[in-house]
Amino acid sequence: MARSMIPKRLLIGSALLLALTIFAFDLFSSLDGAIAVLHIAVILLVAPLGRRAVIAAGLGTGALTIAAFLGGHLDALTDGSLSRFAVSMVAIGITTLLSIRDQATRTTLGEQARILELSHDTVIIRSMDGTILHWNEGAEHLYGWTRREAIGRRRDDLLHCSFPVEEVTAALERDGHWSGEVARTRRDGTRLVLASRWLLRRDPGGRPIGVIESSSDLTEKRRADMERRASEQRYRAIFDTAGFAAWESDWSEAMRILTEAVPPDANAASWLAQHSDVVQAGACAAVIRNANQAAIALFGAPSREALIGSTLRGRYPEDALESMAALLGALAGGERSAEVETKLRTIDGRTVDIVLRVTELLDSRDWSNMLVMAADVTERNEARARLEQTSAELAHAGRVSMLGQLAASIAHEVNQPLTAIINYAKSGRRWLSRPEPDLGEVDACLEKVGANGARAADVIARIRALARKTPPQAERLDLGDLIEDAMALVQREARAADVTMRETGIDEARAVIADRVQVQQVLVNLIINGIQAMRDTPPADRRLDIAAEPMDGGMIRIAVSDSGSGFPGDTARRIFEPFYTTKAEGMGMGLSICRSIIEAQGGRISAENNEGAGATVAFTLPAAAADSPGITS
Repeated sequence: MARSMIPKRLLIGSALLLALTIFAFDLFSSLDGAIAVLHIAVILLVAPLGRRAVIAAGLGTGALTIAAFLGGHLDALTDGSLSRFAVSMVAIGITTLLSIRDQATRTTLGEQARILELSHDTVIIRSMDGTILHWNEGAEHLYGWTRREAIGRRRDDLLHCSFPVEEVTAALERDGHWSGEVARTRRDGTRLVLASRWLLRRDPGGRPIGVIESSSDLTEKRRADMERRASEQRYRAIFDTAGFAAWESDWSEAMRILTEAVPPDANAASWLAQHSDVVQAGACAAVIRNANQAAIALFGAPSREALIGSTLRGRYPEDALESMAALLGALAGGERSAEVETKLRTIDGRTVDIVLRVTELLDSRDWSNMLVMAADVTERNEARARLEQTSAELAHAGRVSMLGQLAASIAHEVNQPLTAIINYAKSGRRWLSRPEPDLGEVDACLEKVGANGARAADVIARIRALARKTPPQAERLDLGDLIEDAMALVQREARAADVTMRETGIDEARAVIADRVQVQQVLVNLIINGIQAMRDTPPADRRLDIAAEPMDGGMIRIAVSDSGSGFPGDTARRIFEPFYTTKAEGMGMGLSICRSIIEAQGGRISAENNEGAGATVAFTLPAAAADSPGITS
């Protein structure tokens, strides 16, 4: 700061010395005030110091001129001395005013120059022959040429400009300015496109002396515009040729309906699930703005124009409102995309199953630009229903076939209580035919008849449950009862084969969610397979264990393990394939049906050899929650 103050102080000192010197000559000389006009040199000397310095110098030199006139020339006052005094004062005043105005002009020009330097646009000032006179920082950054390298060179030689010459010349001559696009070349050879504004400079006489050119780079904008147009063309091509139905829709009215209806503190999805009228109004308020050919086919519309501008009023059946409530609730909750499976009524009267996906596009405001995509899954759902029906029929056939294998056991289980009933009935008659009937013994016989009748009824009920043909129905089941019933059905086969059956872990994994008949079919099938696998095992080692244990993920694992010969080679991974069997008399359908049954109920089934003897076949089922409805037995 001290260094910057030295020239200023030197300038002020010089001005003061000059002013005092002029004052002394004016005071003591015999020129009668003619020397005072030299005070204008003091004002010009301090002019670079600013407005205040100029005003101070003007006032100071004026005061010195007056003092010299009064002190040295008043005694010999003449017309010449008065006129010279007046001329000196006027000269000082005019010089002061002109210096002040010049300072303001310099300040304005300096500010304009700084603005030109700070501008991100390129600013080039050139003469009429194209010689560059000014080159701002924006031009340095964009074109790659420094100010020192550019000034003094011809613009066209440096930048290789391309522009409509005749149009520009005519506009400058006529209007004094021109706006348009020019092409220029950077130092590295890159071609640029710029939006340029040219202003003709004139001298005080109105003659053209040069041009101010201000330009901004359009290259990136052009590239971005081209990429955007290409992206729009790709989107339009994909939209029009997509194999699935798609339409652009305005959902702003739907948003307004939901915003006004749903309480601010409520969960939108839960609230809408209880207000189907609002769901119907919101879903039907969407206006179709564009649709592809697949959408026209889905709706059964005669043309694109028949869809554009229409709403979906009357297109959603009553049973579709629950899924639409979930979709609208997700969007109202802030999701930009939501997907549901629902139903849609077409223009030609069909009801189709669709997977509906609604996405808010990036340029959408208030749901005004939504992309809706729909996949027709009617045939898939019909095929799934037929497959489920076929699977159910196949499972029923498997159960009937299994009952055929258990015919001897069934006959034995039913014959035992029937034989007991006959014997107890005969015994009761003998007690009644005595001279003195023993009613107590008769009552005991009748009680035994009833108990064995109930026992026979239970056996028949279990058989009827396996044999009946009803749609699968998932319910809460007591796993212990389920396993005990299955073991009871094959108890005679187990005894005949000298197989000991045990169950473990049932108390820890008590209830599952499944279809009773189908799971019992799986258990019976696995138990019979285990018994048959131990034919070649010594009788003392024939054990079959049925175990259950809780698993992670809310599942329960039920495992049937035997001590037989196990699966030969790598057959364990293939035994669930249809028509694959390791038994000479087998058809290879039992385990395949078991897999279909378990997977349809949300579980998995697997098989592996034990570390010692035998093999284990295990499957999983969803565990029942503690607050589920009562156990079905």
